[in-house]
Amino acid sequence: MTNDYEIGRVVAVDTANVTIELKRDLKALTRSTYEGTTEVGSINSYIIIPVGSRRIVAIVTRIVLTEESEPLKDKTKVALPLSRRLMNATMIGTIDENEFKQGINLFPVLDSPVLITKREDLDAIFGKISHNENDSDEPGYCISVGRSAFFLDYDIKINPDTFFGKHAAIIGSTGSGKSCSIATILQSIIEHPKVKQTRFVILDTNGEYRSAFQKKEGGKWSNAKPAFKSLYIPTDPNKDEKLAIPYWFMDSDDFVRLFRASPGVQKPVLLNALSSARNDSSSRPAWIQLREKLIREFHNVLSCSSGHEGKNAREVNELCCGLEEYLKLSSNKEAIDEICEQYPDFKIKDLKKTMNGIVNIVKKGIRNEGNQFESYRVLDINKKTQIEELINPLISTLSRLPKSDLLQSTSIADCPSHFSIMDFRYRHIEEAMTRDYGSLARVRENCSTMLMRIFRLLEDSRFEFLFGPSTNEWPDVKHSLATFLRDLLGLESIHKCRLSNTDILQEKSLPFYERQRKGVGQSNVVIIDLSLLASEVLENVTALIGRLIHEFMQRLSFPESDIERGEFPVVLILEEAQNYIPEGNKNDEESISKQVFERIAREGRKYGLGLVVASQRPSEMSKTVLSQCNSFIVHRLQNPEDLRYFREIVPSIYGKLLEQLPALAPRSALVLGECVPAPALVVMREVDPAPYSKNPQFFKSWTTEVKTPDIEKVCAKWENQGKQE
Repeated sequence: MTNDYEIGRVVAVDTANVTIELKRDLKALTRSTYEGTTEVGSINSYIIIPVGSRRIVAIVTRIVLTEESEPLKDKTKVALPLSRRLMNATMIGTIDENEFKQGINLFPVLDSPVLITKREDLDAIFGKISHNENDSDEPGYCISVGRSAFFLDYDIKINPDTFFGKHAAIIGSTGSGKSCSIATILQSIIEHPKVKQTRFVILDTNGEYRSAFQKKEGGKWSNAKPAFKSLYIPTDPNKDEKLAIPYWFMDSDDFVRLFRASPGVQKPVLLNALSSARNDSSSRPAWIQLREKLIREFHNVLSCSSGHEGKNAREVNELCCGLEEYLKLSSNKEAIDEICEQYPDFKIKDLKKTMNGIVNIVKKGIRNEGNQFESYRVLDINKKTQIEELINPLISTLSRLPKSDLLQSTSIADCPSHFSIMDFRYRHIEEAMTRDYGSLARVRENCSTMLMRIFRLLEDSRFEFLFGPSTNEWPDVKHSLATFLRDLLGLESIHKCRLSNTDILQEKSLPFYERQRKGVGQSNVVIIDLSLLASEVLENVTALIGRLIHEFMQRLSFPESDIERGEFPVVLILEEAQNYIPEGNKNDEESISKQVFERIAREGRKYGLGLVVASQRPSEMSKTVLSQCNSFIVHRLQNPEDLRYFREIVPSIYGKLLEQLPALAPRSALVLGECVPAPALVVMREVDPAPYSKNPQFFKSWTTEVKTPDIEKVCAKWENQGKQE
């Protein structure tokens, strides 16, 4: 039986490849067996090398014909050249007891026989039926993504736990079929008979994926198939269902990057303003707000006593007297008592004594006329030192963590709680600039570029999705973060939590809140169309979405979630990822979205957050993110730089296979990594319906009747002068 399948012998072995000399009787490079006629030496076909009771599987990467002449003792005779056919193959795995496993832990010896694959070998490699198809804990290779380009009777199936849990990359030049591959994989999963719910979030930068899950009939969009429960969220400002991400979900780093606050002066001013704005929120305990006010006022006293321009004795006196009067307010009594309880070393009588002491220091030696201090009198170094000695112990005491952990759980700058953007803009920024130790005029000059950007972003209608209408500020509503995450993850609304009614938040103000308030069902796919998003905030928005999902997944391991870590998996799909996860940056400052998604790539698996990154320029994409991907679907790649870069990312064992990438046909792809039992050239599954990514038909347009678009209507909408009907 072995002789019927034998095609040659091993003549060379290295750590990953073998060289086989084919038998001379294979004149037509075919072998006939009782199973049929099989071609020998076809690229991407498999061969078998028996080693004891196990069988090594190798994939053919090269075949060559050489000629050799044997020397003859009789010099009068002519030796005709003999042809040798050599075949190179890469070893990819081992079959042991009819079970295939990737990886090599044994090697053949020279002159080992080489066999063509039998049906039982192919069944072991591909598996007609997943061994664990009824086991949800270990599903095995159960999701079909296409068929083998060489063994047409066999589907190529992926393991969804490995593909999504250990991250995946879908690579290919434009027009090679990346979008269709992503769509068909998601469709295959959603249509699987055992699947009841999924949580896929697509960041769609080209506006392609809606048509893959929805159809348009009679001017309205609906699910293309019953199983395709999808939610489409556009960034078009003229749409009622448009994307909205309230600004208070951003943390301090988001604000710093968005407003481009430079280190030195701008960043501290911005962080102080954010801290003050969040402190004004009614949701924060009164004693924490008072504590922060005391710390700010202490620093103001130190700033005024420093003797710089415009800082004088009279101002120090007014600050101290004003603080004394503020503490006398009855509304502050409970907050003061709570501060004293949280900080046993802090006594209100000591605070009053300190304020009186500072006033006495300021008055000492200064001429007093009509109860008014001499204007523009600078305090000398001795008085400044005495004031510092009185205030620094108070600042040191209040800067420590309190007895309870409440302060830690309500981080000032990064807590996603509502605050007034108008107060932040007109009051807190101004107050933050006055707290600087230097000249107010100099501080304002240093902050001028940041202030201009803040005012421009807040007034630009393109950024209403983030800051709300400039004339109508978003109010504080109940469960704003929870409703946003429910909408973002495609979860159905829950009615046990009362949301704010239309008296507080008008209809259409926050589309995600409105959907949850009216009641919305579960969605298997959420498509966030970022195609019309301003390019200057693309990185900020994608980073914000990624960070919120990641931090939410981290918090699911807390007891209040009622589930265990990893029991609520989410898949984040990043289309054209090189646009917001760049390897390099034109600016010295690293991209914030790169930082977020690199962290997700490193840590997301532990919390059940999977990444699928798609890119046509892998050389421009973060190497950290790509190196964390354990599965690859690679379409045609033609750019030499991309090819070189991608070879550095994937294991070197696949080097020979990657040489065929420039010549791959559309829909064809190399599937590599842990998600498949063996690397294979795959004709991807037909997508139905397809994403909106078809190639333009130039010649058809040139040869048919001219059809002119309504330019005026398009431009009016572009200029935000017309509304979508």
